[in-house]
Amino acid sequence: MEALTHNDLEDFLAVAGDFLNADPVNHSVHLTTVDSARRGIRQPAALISLHDKGSLVGAVTRMQDRPLHVAAMPPTAAQAVANALRGQEIDAVTGPLDRVEAFRSLWRDGGQEMYRLRLYRLGDLVVPDVPGESRLAAAEDDDLITEWWLQFAAELDGLARDEAEKVMRGSRNMPAGHVLWVVDGTPVSWAGTTEPVAGVSRVGPVYTPPEHRRHGYAAAATAAVSRWAHRAGADQVVLTADLKDPTANSVYQGIGFVPVSDWSEYRW
Repeated sequence: MEALTHNDLEDFLAVAGDFLNADPVNHSVHLTTVDSARRGIRQPAALISLHDKGSLVGAVTRMQDRPLHVAAMPPTAAQAVANALRGQEIDAVTGPLDRVEAFRSLWRDGGQEMYRLRLYRLGDLVVPDVPGESRLAAAEDDDLITEWWLQFAAELDGLARDEAEKVMRGSRNMPAGHVLWVVDGTPVSWAGTTEPVAGVSRVGPVYTPPEHRRHGYAAAATAAVSRWAHRAGADQVVLTADLKDPTANSVYQGIGFVPVSDWSEYRW
């Protein structure tokens, strides 16, 4: 197994782009972050193509201040990837469980799994019967979405507000669609999704303030933003849900999302 490091984004895509595009559901994070790099939103920190006996068999990507992403890495390539990355300060890895386990066991001791996630793909959308209506977020909603995004990051990771702001800032400028669920003129839930890349949009975050929970608003907002993604050109809509949150997993399955694979995020 050979791991080739690419210092130029277009060179990397010339080698690995077709491979990533061939499985856009499982490679969605690779594709959207590479797209953000092409737009100048993020800077690549690692671009690796993987070859076995002259054939391309995988890829690994990392953007600055983001986890190493190994969804397109065969587990058997973990050693070659670890060798190629020695000297870099990598403190997190994410991707399908078997690939994360293969890499993290070789990288260094310590650390812990932060999330165990399930990747879902939307099958037949089931629109929930929930009071209210959806609308696309407008410029005047930016402050509300920013505040809810901060609350989402703080709640998900147990972060202080300033740390949550760093997490939020890393994704706030990504090309995306945002939908609000509104009841009697008041926004009660919000869902975002990436613009389609290689025919796939990835839903998230989805957030409902505590005072508006247990009314089905998150399901309604997720269904609405999924419809927006399809209208924007997505052939597939995907999302991930924390397996420690059975309510969220049930909600997503209830509106038509079907499991694809289990993922992990591991941090040192």
